This record gives sequence, C-alpha cells and structure tokens, in this order.
Amino acid sequence: MPERLSGQVDDTIQSIAELERKALENASLQQRAVERFTLAVGRPRTVWIVLALIAAWIAFNTLLVPRGRAPVDPPPFFWLDGVLALAALLMTILTSTTENRMAEVDEQRARLNLQISLLAERKVAKVVQLLEELRYDLPSVPNREDREAQEMTIAADPHEVAQELEKRTPTRGEIPQD
Repeated sequence: MPERLSGQVDDTIQSIAELERKALENASLQQRAVERFTLAVGRPRTVWIVLALIAAWIAFNTLLVPRGRAPVDPPPFFWLDGVLALAALLMTILTSTTENRMAEVDEQRARLNLQISLLAERKVAKVVQLLEELRYDLPSVPNREDREAQEMTIAADPHEVAQELEKRTPTRGEIPQD
C-alpha cells in the first residue's frame, strides 16, 4: 500500500489540482476542441502520416502518366501545394489559439507565484523580527547591533521594488547596439 502524503503536501497538491481544473473549466467548448486537436496533431506520428500522404499523392499522380491516364494533380502538384499551404495556415492559427490561452494561464500562475513569494517574504521578515526580539529578551545571549538582521525585519514593499527595478533596468533604447 502506498504511503500517505503529509497533510500539508496533500492539501497543496489538492489546491494546485483545483486551480488546474478551474483553468480547464474556464476554457470555452471551442477552445477545448482546438486544444484537443492540436494535442492530437502535435505528435511525432503526425509527421510520418503527413509524409506518407504526400508521398502517396505524388506516387499516385506520377504513376498515372505511364498508364496513359491524365494525373489529377500533375507536377509541380498545384493542388497538393494548396492543400499544404491551407493546412499550414490552419495549424498556425490553431497553435496560436492554444498558446494564447496557455499564456493567460501562465500569467495567472505567475501572479499567484508572486503573491506567494511576497507572503513568504513577509513571513520571513516577521520571523527575523521575532528572533531579534528573543535575542534581546534572553539574558544569556549578549546584545549586539546587527544591521543586516535589522534590515531583514522590514518586509519589502513591492511598489518600491518595482519602481527601483524600473529605474535601474535599461530600456530598449539604452541597450548598446553592436
């Protein structure tokens, strides 16, 4: 019998699974159909199937000439070229549609990750603050000034960090060109 996960790990896995379920439920019927199709087509076997169909089309049209019949699509295979161009256009649109929704889900995950990171940073600052207070309250521990610990007791303000990052990060116009 497999070991049971700890309560916190199990709760975390359940929360993540619930977030994924909600993301899938928020997708429209058309979006889910597009994603299922791109998932089915985006496999290695599809390459071999397409190559086999192209080879069969070329062979069929080429073998009709020696038998005295007119080929359906004579070289340079205008109809085959058109079908492949249409298929490429459709696959590009379908792939872009799928990637757009995946980008939205990734953006939601990034926001959630940022919120969790900021919360963890605040918690760590609080723990450092409590440890500093404990250090001053314990008579057996000598009091000393620790600037780094004092700085760590203050949680970072995300707005200040974002403004400072914007000031210090070069824009595209400032990047030297070779």
